[in-house]
Amino acid sequence: MKKDYAFYNQVGLDFPLRDDIDVLSSAQPSVGGYIIANSEAIGAEIYAPEINFYLKQSRDSIAAKISNVAKLYDIRSVGFDFAQDKDYEQVVGDKLLIVAEDETAETLKTTLKEEGFTVLILASSMIEDVNGHIGALHVSLLKEGEIYDVETDQILWQNAPAFAMKQSGVYDSALLGIEGALKKVRDNKGTYHYKNFINYDPSICQYHERREEICGKCAEVCPTVAILKEDETKHLVFSHIDCHGCGGCISVCPSGALDYTQMPRVAFAHLSGYFKESIALIIPQKMNLDTLEIELKEGVLPLMIAGEKYLHEAHLMNLLQTSGNPIIFYTDFISKGTGDVIRIINEIFEKKYHKKAIYICEDSNALQQIFDTLQSIPECQYGINEADLRKREIFSARLAHLVGNEDLGIVKTGEHIHYGDIVINEDKCTLCLSCVGACNVRALTAHPEDNSLRFNPSICTNCGYCEVTCPEKDCLTVIKDEISLKPSWFTQKIMAKDDLFACTECGKEFATVKAVQKIAAVMTPLFGADDVKVKTLYCCADCKPKVMFKSHINQQREGL
Repeated sequence: MKKDYAFYNQVGLDFPLRDDIDVLSSAQPSVGGYIIANSEAIGAEIYAPEINFYLKQSRDSIAAKISNVAKLYDIRSVGFDFAQDKDYEQVVGDKLLIVAEDETAETLKTTLKEEGFTVLILASSMIEDVNGHIGALHVSLLKEGEIYDVETDQILWQNAPAFAMKQSGVYDSALLGIEGALKKVRDNKGTYHYKNFINYDPSICQYHERREEICGKCAEVCPTVAILKEDETKHLVFSHIDCHGCGGCISVCPSGALDYTQMPRVAFAHLSGYFKESIALIIPQKMNLDTLEIELKEGVLPLMIAGEKYLHEAHLMNLLQTSGNPIIFYTDFISKGTGDVIRIINEIFEKKYHKKAIYICEDSNALQQIFDTLQSIPECQYGINEADLRKREIFSARLAHLVGNEDLGIVKTGEHIHYGDIVINEDKCTLCLSCVGACNVRALTAHPEDNSLRFNPSICTNCGYCEVTCPEKDCLTVIKDEISLKPSWFTQKIMAKDDLFACTECGKEFATVKAVQKIAAVMTPLFGADDVKVKTLYCCADCKPKVMFKSHINQQREGL
């Protein structure tokens, strides 16, 4: 049975660790192994290099280090315990395609054939397209004017074009180096293991089964073919085997229909609690901590994340309001979605607190400057229960508290993150509620208790589908890409209201007054002098046929 935590004592600890952390003097773990360890040599399921980095670089007191090392293990444990990924396998055979123009291809072919690979060499000019995935790649090639299809398990391609790199199982030796690319190919042969990195809720997706394409950002930012759009059905198609797990689709998803399986929102809510009174230094796992030589300011706690692009506004506001401190990103790349969110949050914090909320740096010099200048933000601290709340609802509740009773003006959103408002012409609205049916994030709601249509702009995704759906001309208008930092933006407001119309025959209320009046205004001229048909315009569905039938019987009796 696996134990939880192991610490391989390479750094020479002069203080004790928590009792549930096994301190090892050699790299040989006990029977069953460990879940989390500070050294790859232990062979644990999770390698946490930030632990050694923290111990080596931190200026915290001994007491703080004892507490914080335990926190770093617990933070990793949260991700492990709450992870929602599944393990998958793909059989990968020995067929390998080498795409190269120089003499090294023949040398590689000879070496790999000795290792049991079946190797084919092609020039890049012959290849028209690549489809499929690792273990089942299909290459369309042009030879003497004819198109041929070649099947292969993997492709080793020098200076591979972008379209080829979208498929799993294609490796660019110019980027990885020959040895790095060969290692990939060799490691994958036999059985390729992969996971699902994203969970999908189609019920709140802004693309799923809509009459028009309103969204599709996830597919647009995906660097591979892991997310594709089916234009006819408006369905998203996911290929987990092609997913790199970067998380870029999650940060741009407006409604929160996509969530990161390695760190679901519910897990992040738990994780953020460990950063209370600490400064979160977020470090993507791809960053090499061995090359980062800098003393960590007191109170700085590293947070390593698997997908460098998945963090969105709900994550970051949670971390800011829990810690009461700025967030620092140590990374050489910020995704489109996360980048927009950082700009938006920084503008909000500047307006409210005149302080910066989130810093980005990619080297030790920039990091040192941040440590020297950053200011804590204890006045922003706030907690909510995020259980059962969606992404927008979390951000709305947290931002509403920050704004309080002030009017801080407008913050513009952007190309990848959209917030906004709507305007409804109440005189033209018949309360048909088509817009409510079009809104799947609960921004627009119907209230039968007072026959009103209400709207909460703070949870609106600004998709515009309500405007497309509204049957009335110039009735509903969407205000694009702005957050209004005042209390009224975070509450439901009545957009339209009407009395119910009672059937003139039975007295049953069956529609709004304006809806009946609109239909009557259109149909009365068409009915001409037919008083019976005009009368039915003011009747419920049950009474309409009764009125018509009664008129017909009377006409027969009168011989008409």
